[in-house]
Amino acid sequence: MAQEGGRSPYNGQQALFPRALTPFERATLLWLLPEDKPGYNEYRKYISLWKVVGEGRRGSGNYILAEPGTIADAESPLPQVLAYGMIEADRVDISVTLRELLVNQLEFEIVNMKGETIPEHFAEKRRWSFSLWTPKQPCPICRRPPREVTIRRENGSDATLSVCVNDRRLWICDAQDGVNHLIPVTNFHNALMFYKNIRDPERALAADNFFKDLHVFSDADLTAAFVHYNKLRKKVDLGTVLFPKTKITLLERVVSLFRR
Repeated sequence: MAQEGGRSPYNGQQALFPRALTPFERATLLWLLPEDKPGYNEYRKYISLWKVVGEGRRGSGNYILAEPGTIADAESPLPQVLAYGMIEADRVDISVTLRELLVNQLEFEIVNMKGETIPEHFAEKRRWSFSLWTPKQPCPICRRPPREVTIRRENGSDATLSVCVNDRRLWICDAQDGVNHLIPVTNFHNALMFYKNIRDPERALAADNFFKDLHVFSDADLTAAFVHYNKLRKKVDLGTVLFPKTKITLLERVVSLFRR
């Protein structure tokens, strides 16, 4: 059943800084950071204590959160996305993005994907976020089961790499803190091509084919690709990874005998 939505943020009106988060902004950002997942708790604290000190670089709805007196930094490279979700309603689709901590500030974006502003009231149909996802659940967007690859650590804690072919999304769930990190497809595809030593430009540079060719790659391939990717753009603390055993084909066994 549709529910009455909250009040919107400033809807494009000029705002003075620093300012408090609006009730809508605060409630929406806290929803994006589940309280029962410890990895989000630090960010929930910042949402509760900090003020909006300026605008980001991406236009209306993009703001920077920090302690009052902080000069908003909109020049440094954009931090990686920490959490992402969507509120679907009768007249709006509200995209909600929170980026990782940059020294002493947080950048967030709450925007209407169907128009310039968010109406003051709206009838909500459903909402979803990657932050709430746990292994064995369907994709939060399309509700279809993603492919899951369990990455086992020597310390006994797993991470789960998930790929949704339908929505062309890729994310990693860290069992140690419960945080789900979105992974840029192009960067992961590059790591996979590097690991597989695939140099043919038609394959190596065609990241769009990753989802089409997903069935070709084993869990061991995807695990190794993530380990390589994570060294370059750290998402989780992996420690020592226990790689899954790969199946040896009859042909490979015959070749190995002749090499002895």
